[in-house]
Amino acid sequence: MPRFSILILAGEASGDYHAAALVREIKQRCPEIAVKGIGGEKLADAGMELLYHYRDINTVAFGDLEKLRNIVSAYFAMKRELRSGLHQLFIPVDFPDVNIRLCRHAKAAGVPVCYYISPQVWAWRRGRVRKIARRVDRMMTIFPFEKKHYAAAGLDADFVGHTMVRDQAGPRDREAALRDLGLGDFRYTVALLPGSRPAEIRRMLPAMCGAGAIFASEFPDARFVLPLAGEHLARLVTEIASDYGLPLHICSVPAARVMEAADCGLVTSGTATLQAALAGLPHAVVYKIHPFAWWLALRIIKPLLMDKDVHLAIANVLAIDAEDRGGPIKEIKDAGYSIPCQECGRQLFVPEILQNEATPENLAKWLVRFRNDPSLCLAMQRGFSEIRSMLLTSPGSPTAADIVLETLEKRRQLSE
Repeated sequence: MPRFSILILAGEASGDYHAAALVREIKQRCPEIAVKGIGGEKLADAGMELLYHYRDINTVAFGDLEKLRNIVSAYFAMKRELRSGLHQLFIPVDFPDVNIRLCRHAKAAGVPVCYYISPQVWAWRRGRVRKIARRVDRMMTIFPFEKKHYAAAGLDADFVGHTMVRDQAGPRDREAALRDLGLGDFRYTVALLPGSRPAEIRRMLPAMCGAGAIFASEFPDARFVLPLAGEHLARLVTEIASDYGLPLHICSVPAARVMEAADCGLVTSGTATLQAALAGLPHAVVYKIHPFAWWLALRIIKPLLMDKDVHLAIANVLAIDAEDRGGPIKEIKDAGYSIPCQECGRQLFVPEILQNEATPENLAKWLVRFRNDPSLCLAMQRGFSEIRSMLLTSPGSPTAADIVLETLEKRRQLSE
Protein backbone atom coordinates (compact mmCIF):
# COMPACT_ATOMS: atom_id res chain seq x y z
CA MET A 1 0.00 0.00 0.00
CA PRO A 2 1.33 3.50 -0.81
CA ARG A 3 2.25 5.80 2.05
CA PHE A 4 -1.03 7.05 3.46
CA SER A 5 -1.71 9.31 6.42
CA ILE A 6 -4.61 9.00 8.86
CA LEU A 7 -5.84 11.81 11.12
CA ILE A 8 -7.44 10.81 14.45
CA LEU A 9 -9.19 12.71 17.23
CA ALA A 10 -9.71 10.78 20.47
CA GLY A 11 -10.71 13.36 23.06
CA GLU A 12 -11.02 11.14 26.15
CA ALA A 13 -9.23 8.30 27.92
CA SER A 14 -11.69 5.68 26.66
CA GLY A 15 -11.24 6.85 23.07
CA ASP A 16 -7.47 6.76 23.49
CA TYR A 17 -7.77 3.15 24.67
CA HIS A 18 -9.96 1.95 21.79
CA ALA A 19 -8.15 3.92 19.08
CA ALA A 20 -4.74 2.70 20.26
CA ALA A 21 -5.82 -0.91 19.71
CA LEU A 22 -6.98 0.04 16.21
CA VAL A 23 -3.73 1.85 15.37
CA ARG A 24 -1.64 -1.07 16.63
CA GLU A 25 -3.47 -3.44 14.28
CA ILE A 26 -3.15 -1.03 11.35
CA LYS A 27 0.57 -0.59 12.02
CA GLN A 28 1.09 -4.35 12.29
CA ARG A 29 -0.48 -4.86 8.90
CA CYS A 30 0.81 -1.71 7.17
CA PRO A 31 3.72 -0.15 9.09
CA GLU A 32 4.19 2.52 6.43
CA ILE A 33 0.88 4.23 7.20
CA ALA A 34 1.39 7.46 9.14
CA VAL A 35 -1.01 8.39 11.95
CA LYS A 36 -1.34 11.85 13.45
CA GLY A 37 -3.82 13.64 15.69
CA ILE A 38 -5.12 14.18 19.20
CA GLY A 39 -5.04 11.42 21.81
CA GLY A 40 -3.11 10.24 24.83
CA GLU A 41 -0.25 8.03 25.94
CA LYS A 42 -1.79 4.85 24.55
CA LEU A 43 -2.10 6.28 21.04
CA ALA A 44 1.39 7.72 21.25
CA ASP A 45 2.74 4.31 22.30
CA ALA A 46 0.87 2.72 19.38
CA GLY A 47 2.72 4.98 16.96
CA MET A 48 0.58 8.11 16.54
CA GLU A 49 2.19 11.54 16.36
CA LEU A 50 0.42 13.67 18.97
CA LEU A 51 -0.63 17.18 18.02
CA TYR A 52 -2.29 17.68 21.43
CA HIS A 53 -2.93 15.48 24.44
CA TYR A 54 -6.62 14.86 25.06
CA ARG A 55 -6.37 16.12 28.64
CA ASP A 56 -5.62 19.59 27.21
CA ILE A 57 -8.96 19.76 25.42
CA ASN A 58 -11.58 17.53 27.03
CA THR A 59 -12.69 19.64 30.01
CA VAL A 60 -12.77 23.32 30.80
CA ALA A 61 -13.65 24.91 34.12
CA PHE A 62 -15.30 28.30 34.39
CA GLY A 63 -12.60 30.94 34.09
CA ASP A 64 -9.92 28.48 32.87
CA LEU A 65 -8.70 30.66 30.02
CA GLU A 66 -5.57 28.59 29.39
CA LYS A 67 -7.61 25.43 28.82
CA LEU A 68 -10.07 27.34 26.64
CA ARG A 69 -7.18 28.62 24.50
CA ASN A 70 -5.92 25.05 24.12
CA ILE A 71 -9.35 23.85 23.00
CA VAL A 72 -9.71 26.58 20.39
CA SER A 73 -6.14 26.10 19.19
CA ALA A 74 -6.57 22.31 18.91
CA TYR A 75 -9.83 22.65 17.01
CA PHE A 76 -8.34 25.00 14.42
CA ALA A 77 -5.23 22.83 14.16
CA MET A 78 -7.45 19.86 13.25
CA LYS A 79 -9.30 21.98 10.69
CA ARG A 80 -5.99 22.94 9.09
CA GLU A 81 -4.87 19.32 9.00
CA LEU A 82 -8.12 18.27 7.31
CA ARG A 83 -7.73 20.99 4.68
CA SER A 84 -4.02 20.38 4.13
CA GLY A 85 -4.39 17.56 1.65
CA LEU A 86 -1.89 15.51 3.66
CA HIS A 87 -4.38 12.97 5.06
CA GLN A 88 -6.37 10.35 3.21
CA LEU A 89 -8.71 9.43 6.08
CA PHE A 90 -10.18 11.00 9.21
CA ILE A 91 -11.10 8.74 12.15
CA PRO A 92 -13.07 10.61 14.82
CA VAL A 93 -13.36 8.56 18.02
CA ASP A 94 -16.51 9.22 20.10
CA PHE A 95 -16.24 12.81 21.56
CA PRO A 96 -19.22 13.90 19.43
CA ASP A 97 -19.54 17.59 20.31
CA VAL A 98 -16.20 18.28 18.61
CA ASN A 99 -15.91 15.38 16.21
CA ILE A 100 -19.26 15.81 14.47
CA ARG A 101 -18.28 19.41 13.69
CA LEU A 102 -14.93 18.31 12.32
CA CYS A 103 -16.64 15.71 10.14
CA ARG A 104 -18.27 18.60 8.25
CA HIS A 105 -14.84 20.08 7.50
CA ALA A 106 -13.54 16.66 6.45
CA LYS A 107 -16.45 16.29 4.04
CA ALA A 108 -15.80 19.74 2.57
CA ALA A 109 -12.11 18.86 2.13
CA GLY A 110 -12.90 15.55 0.42
CA VAL A 111 -11.40 13.47 3.26
CA PRO A 112 -13.34 10.23 3.89
CA VAL A 113 -14.59 9.74 7.45
CA CYS A 114 -14.68 6.42 9.30
CA TYR A 115 -16.23 7.20 12.69
CA TYR A 116 -15.12 4.85 15.47
CA ILE A 117 -17.10 4.46 18.71
CA SER A 118 -20.54 5.79 17.89
CA PRO A 119 -21.97 8.78 19.75
CA GLN A 120 -24.69 7.49 22.06
CA VAL A 121 -27.55 8.36 19.73
CA TRP A 122 -29.47 5.39 21.15
CA ALA A 123 -29.56 7.10 24.54
CA TRP A 124 -30.20 10.74 23.74
CA ARG A 125 -30.47 13.31 20.93
CA ARG A 126 -31.42 10.73 18.31
CA GLY A 127 -31.89 13.55 15.82
CA ARG A 128 -28.10 13.63 15.47
CA VAL A 129 -28.27 10.42 13.41
CA ARG A 130 -29.31 12.32 10.26
CA LYS A 131 -26.53 14.90 10.70
CA ILE A 132 -23.97 12.13 11.26
CA ALA A 133 -25.21 10.25 8.18
CA ARG A 134 -24.61 13.35 6.02
CA ARG A 135 -21.04 13.80 7.27
CA VAL A 136 -19.71 10.26 7.79
CA ASP A 137 -18.84 7.63 5.19
CA ARG A 138 -18.66 4.62 7.52
CA MET A 139 -19.63 4.09 11.15
CA MET A 140 -17.76 1.49 13.22
CA THR A 141 -19.73 0.57 16.34
CA ILE A 142 -18.66 -1.34 19.45
CA PHE A 143 -22.19 -2.30 20.52
CA PRO A 144 -24.30 -4.51 18.23
CA PHE A 145 -27.60 -2.64 18.67
CA GLU A 146 -26.12 0.66 17.42
CA LYS A 147 -25.98 -0.50 13.81
CA LYS A 148 -29.75 -0.37 13.29
CA HIS A 149 -29.96 3.32 14.22
CA TYR A 150 -27.61 4.25 11.38
CA ALA A 151 -29.00 1.80 8.83
CA ALA A 152 -32.38 3.56 9.13
CA ALA A 153 -30.64 6.84 8.19
CA GLY A 154 -28.85 5.30 5.21
CA LEU A 155 -25.36 5.23 6.74
CA ASP A 156 -23.12 2.20 6.30
CA ALA A 157 -22.47 0.90 9.81
CA ASP A 158 -20.60 -2.15 11.02
CA PHE A 159 -20.43 -3.72 14.45
CA VAL A 160 -16.68 -4.36 14.85
CA GLY A 161 -16.59 -5.84 18.36
CA HIS A 162 -15.54 -4.34 21.65
CA THR A 163 -11.85 -3.85 22.44
CA MET A 164 -12.42 -4.69 26.10
CA VAL A 165 -13.70 -8.18 25.27
CA ARG A 166 -10.40 -8.98 23.61
CA ASP A 167 -8.41 -7.46 26.49
CA GLN A 168 -10.41 -9.13 29.28
CA ALA A 169 -10.20 -12.80 28.44
CA GLY A 170 -12.56 -15.06 30.34
CA PRO A 171 -13.18 -17.09 32.41
CA ARG A 172 -11.53 -15.27 35.30
CA ASP A 173 -8.63 -16.80 37.21
CA ARG A 174 -9.38 -15.63 40.74
CA GLU A 175 -6.38 -17.33 42.33
CA ALA A 176 -3.93 -15.65 39.93
CA ALA A 177 -5.65 -12.29 40.36
CA LEU A 178 -5.40 -12.52 44.16
CA ARG A 179 -1.68 -13.29 43.86
CA ASP A 180 -1.22 -10.24 41.62
CA LEU A 181 -2.83 -8.11 44.33
CA GLY A 182 -0.63 -9.59 47.03
CA LEU A 183 -3.66 -11.25 48.62
CA GLY A 184 -2.86 -14.92 48.83
CA ASP A 185 -5.77 -16.27 50.85
CA PHE A 186 -9.40 -16.65 49.79
CA ARG A 187 -11.15 -14.33 52.25
CA TYR A 188 -14.37 -12.79 50.99
CA THR A 189 -13.30 -9.81 48.89
CA VAL A 190 -15.36 -6.77 47.92
CA ALA A 191 -14.24 -4.43 45.11
CA LEU A 192 -14.92 -0.72 45.56
CA LEU A 193 -14.71 1.36 42.37
CA PRO A 194 -15.63 4.99 43.14
CA GLY A 195 -14.60 6.42 39.75
CA SER A 196 -11.53 7.99 38.23
CA ARG A 197 -12.11 11.72 38.83
CA PRO A 198 -11.61 13.48 42.18
CA ALA A 199 -15.16 14.88 42.15
CA GLU A 200 -16.60 11.40 41.57
CA ILE A 201 -14.52 9.93 44.36
CA ARG A 202 -15.65 12.63 46.81
CA ARG A 203 -19.29 11.87 45.95
CA MET A 204 -19.13 8.09 45.78
CA LEU A 205 -16.44 6.79 48.12
CA PRO A 206 -18.02 7.89 51.44
CA ALA A 207 -21.21 5.96 50.65
CA MET A 208 -19.20 2.94 49.50
CA CYS A 209 -17.00 2.99 52.61
CA GLY A 210 -20.06 3.44 54.80
CA ALA A 211 -21.63 0.39 53.15
CA GLY A 212 -18.40 -1.52 53.66
CA ALA A 213 -18.38 -0.67 57.35
CA ILE A 214 -21.95 -1.96 57.75
CA PHE A 215 -21.10 -5.11 55.81
CA ALA A 216 -17.89 -5.71 57.80
CA SER A 217 -19.80 -5.45 61.08
CA GLU A 218 -21.87 -8.44 59.94
CA PHE A 219 -19.06 -10.28 58.15
CA PRO A 220 -15.76 -9.54 59.98
CA ASP A 221 -13.82 -11.83 57.61
CA ALA A 222 -14.47 -9.50 54.66
CA ARG A 223 -11.82 -7.30 53.09
CA PHE A 224 -12.12 -4.51 50.55
CA VAL A 225 -9.96 -3.69 47.54
CA LEU A 226 -9.86 -0.37 45.69
CA PRO A 227 -7.86 0.09 42.45
CA LEU A 228 -6.50 3.60 41.93
CA ALA A 229 -7.16 5.16 38.55
CA GLY A 230 -3.92 7.11 39.06
CA GLU A 231 -1.32 7.63 41.76
CA HIS A 232 -2.42 11.26 42.10
CA LEU A 233 -5.65 9.98 43.69
CA ALA A 234 -3.96 8.02 46.49
CA ARG A 235 -4.03 10.80 49.07
CA LEU A 236 -7.69 11.66 48.45
CA VAL A 237 -8.77 8.01 48.67
CA THR A 238 -6.73 7.41 51.83
CA GLU A 239 -8.14 10.52 53.56
CA ILE A 240 -11.74 9.52 52.86
CA ALA A 241 -11.31 5.83 53.67
CA SER A 242 -9.48 6.52 56.95
CA ASP A 243 -12.72 7.76 58.51
CA TYR A 244 -14.35 4.32 58.25
CA GLY A 245 -11.79 1.87 59.66
CA LEU A 246 -12.20 -0.58 56.77
CA PRO A 247 -9.73 -3.38 56.05
CA LEU A 248 -9.10 -1.65 52.71
CA HIS A 249 -6.34 -2.64 50.30
CA ILE A 250 -5.57 0.29 47.97
CA CYS A 251 -3.61 -0.78 44.92
CA SER A 252 -2.30 0.52 41.61
CA VAL A 253 -3.30 -2.34 39.33
CA PRO A 254 -5.86 -2.34 36.52
CA ALA A 255 -9.45 -2.27 37.74
CA ALA A 256 -10.25 -5.36 35.69
CA ARG A 257 -7.70 -7.35 37.69
CA VAL A 258 -9.33 -6.33 40.97
CA MET A 259 -12.71 -7.37 39.58
CA GLU A 260 -11.33 -10.78 38.69
CA ALA A 261 -10.15 -11.23 42.28
CA ALA A 262 -13.30 -10.01 44.05
CA ASP A 263 -16.47 -11.86 45.06
CA CYS A 264 -18.73 -8.84 44.52
CA GLY A 265 -18.48 -5.10 44.18
CA LEU A 266 -19.87 -1.59 44.11
CA VAL A 267 -19.13 0.19 40.83
CA THR A 268 -19.61 3.82 39.85
CA SER A 269 -21.40 4.29 36.54
CA GLY A 270 -19.03 4.47 33.58
CA THR A 271 -16.60 2.23 31.73
CA ALA A 272 -16.04 0.21 34.91
CA THR A 273 -19.58 -1.19 34.73
CA LEU A 274 -18.74 -3.01 31.50
CA GLN A 275 -15.41 -4.15 32.93
CA ALA A 276 -17.28 -5.63 35.88
CA ALA A 277 -19.70 -7.43 33.58
CA LEU A 278 -16.88 -8.89 31.48
CA ALA A 279 -15.07 -9.98 34.64
CA GLY A 280 -18.22 -11.85 35.75
CA LEU A 281 -18.35 -9.82 38.96
CA PRO A 282 -21.72 -9.63 40.76
CA HIS A 283 -22.08 -5.93 41.44
CA ALA A 284 -24.38 -2.97 41.93
CA VAL A 285 -23.96 0.19 39.87
CA VAL A 286 -23.91 3.38 41.94
CA TYR A 287 -24.31 6.97 40.77
CA LYS A 288 -24.73 10.36 42.44
CA ILE A 289 -24.37 13.91 41.16
CA HIS A 290 -25.16 17.38 42.50
CA PRO A 291 -28.85 17.49 43.55
CA PHE A 292 -29.71 20.32 41.14
CA ALA A 293 -27.97 18.55 38.25
CA TRP A 294 -29.95 15.41 39.08
CA TRP A 295 -33.23 17.33 39.15
CA LEU A 296 -32.36 18.97 35.83
CA ALA A 297 -31.45 15.65 34.22
CA LEU A 298 -34.54 13.85 35.52
CA ARG A 299 -37.16 16.57 34.95
CA ILE A 300 -35.86 18.45 31.90
CA ILE A 301 -33.10 16.72 29.94
CA LYS A 302 -34.39 13.14 30.04
CA PRO A 303 -38.00 13.93 28.98
CA LEU A 304 -36.86 16.21 26.16
CA LEU A 305 -33.70 14.57 24.81
CA MET A 306 -33.25 11.05 26.16
CA ASP A 307 -34.78 7.68 25.44
CA LYS A 308 -37.30 6.85 28.16
CA ASP A 309 -35.74 3.40 28.62
CA VAL A 310 -32.09 4.49 28.88
CA HIS A 311 -30.10 3.13 31.83
CA LEU A 312 -26.64 3.81 33.22
CA ALA A 313 -25.13 0.31 33.25
CA ILE A 314 -24.17 -0.80 29.74
CA ALA A 315 -24.96 -4.37 30.85
CA ASN A 316 -28.56 -3.23 31.35
CA VAL A 317 -28.65 -1.50 27.96
CA LEU A 318 -27.45 -4.70 26.27
CA ALA A 319 -29.78 -6.89 28.36
CA ILE A 320 -32.83 -4.75 27.54
CA ASP A 321 -31.99 -4.83 23.82
CA ALA A 322 -31.80 -8.65 23.97
CA GLU A 323 -34.86 -9.12 26.20
CA ASP A 324 -37.19 -10.22 23.40
CA ARG A 325 -34.66 -12.97 22.58
CA GLY A 326 -34.17 -14.09 26.19
CA GLY A 327 -30.79 -12.99 27.46
CA PRO A 328 -29.56 -11.84 30.88
CA ILE A 329 -32.88 -10.46 32.15
CA LYS A 330 -34.49 -13.83 31.49
CA GLU A 331 -31.68 -15.47 33.47
CA ILE A 332 -32.58 -13.29 36.46
CA LYS A 333 -36.33 -13.81 36.09
CA ASP A 334 -35.99 -17.58 35.63
CA ALA A 335 -33.90 -17.75 38.79
CA GLY A 336 -36.79 -16.11 40.63
CA TYR A 337 -35.31 -12.65 41.21
CA SER A 338 -36.60 -9.16 40.57
CA ILE A 339 -34.27 -6.19 40.10
CA PRO A 340 -36.52 -3.22 39.31
CA CYS A 341 -35.33 0.18 38.11
CA GLN A 342 -35.92 2.71 40.90
CA GLU A 343 -36.97 5.37 38.35
CA CYS A 344 -39.22 3.55 35.85
CA GLY A 345 -39.88 0.20 37.56
CA ARG A 346 -38.88 -1.98 34.61
CA GLN A 347 -36.95 -5.17 35.21
CA LEU A 348 -33.17 -4.74 35.02
CA PHE A 349 -30.29 -7.18 34.98
CA VAL A 350 -27.80 -5.27 37.16
CA PRO A 351 -29.05 -3.17 40.11
CA GLU A 352 -28.67 0.59 39.67
CA ILE A 353 -28.67 2.53 42.94
CA LEU A 354 -29.01 6.18 42.12
CA GLN A 355 -28.85 9.58 43.80
CA ASN A 356 -30.90 9.72 47.03
CA GLU A 357 -31.14 5.93 47.12
CA ALA A 358 -27.34 5.59 47.06
CA THR A 359 -27.01 5.49 50.84
CA PRO A 360 -24.56 3.31 52.79
CA GLU A 361 -27.51 1.28 54.10
CA ASN A 362 -28.91 0.54 50.62
CA LEU A 363 -25.49 -0.31 49.19
CA ALA A 364 -24.77 -2.61 52.14
CA LYS A 365 -28.04 -4.47 51.49
CA TRP A 366 -26.76 -5.47 48.07
CA LEU A 367 -23.40 -6.58 49.44
CA VAL A 368 -25.18 -8.73 52.01
CA ARG A 369 -27.47 -10.11 49.33
CA PHE A 370 -24.51 -11.10 47.14
CA ARG A 371 -22.80 -12.74 50.13
CA ASN A 372 -25.87 -14.67 51.30
CA ASP A 373 -27.37 -15.65 47.95
CA PRO A 374 -25.01 -17.64 45.71
CA SER A 375 -27.90 -18.51 43.37
CA LEU A 376 -28.35 -14.83 42.54
CA CYS A 377 -24.63 -14.50 41.85
CA LEU A 378 -24.67 -17.55 39.59
CA ALA A 379 -27.64 -16.17 37.63
CA MET A 380 -25.80 -12.88 37.19
CA GLN A 381 -22.64 -14.66 36.06
CA ARG A 382 -24.60 -16.61 33.45
CA GLY A 383 -25.99 -13.31 32.23
CA PHE A 384 -22.52 -11.76 32.15
CA SER A 385 -21.38 -14.64 29.95
CA GLU A 386 -24.17 -13.74 27.53
CA ILE A 387 -23.11 -10.08 27.61
CA ARG A 388 -19.62 -11.14 26.58
CA SER A 389 -21.03 -13.15 23.67
CA MET A 390 -23.07 -10.14 22.50
CA LEU A 391 -19.90 -8.07 22.18
CA LEU A 392 -18.10 -10.58 19.96
CA THR A 393 -18.40 -10.33 16.19
CA SER A 394 -19.43 -13.31 14.10
CA PRO A 395 -16.71 -15.15 12.13
CA GLY A 396 -15.83 -13.33 8.92
CA SER A 397 -17.13 -9.96 10.07
CA PRO A 398 -14.80 -7.03 9.30
CA THR A 399 -12.67 -5.57 12.04
CA ALA A 400 -12.20 -1.82 12.42
CA ALA A 401 -8.74 -2.19 10.86
CA ASP A 402 -10.27 -4.08 7.89
CA ILE A 403 -12.66 -1.20 7.27
CA VAL A 404 -9.95 1.44 7.55
CA LEU A 405 -7.62 -0.36 5.15
CA GLU A 406 -10.48 -1.04 2.74
CA THR A 407 -11.36 2.67 2.73
CA LEU A 408 -7.74 3.62 2.05
CA GLU A 409 -7.54 1.10 -0.79
CA LYS A 410 -10.65 2.60 -2.39
CA ARG A 411 -9.05 6.01 -2.05
CA ARG A 412 -5.93 4.70 -3.81
CA GLN A 413 -7.97 3.25 -6.66
CA LEU A 414 -9.87 6.48 -7.19
CA SER A 415 -6.65 8.48 -7.29
CA GLU A 416 -5.10 6.32 -10.02
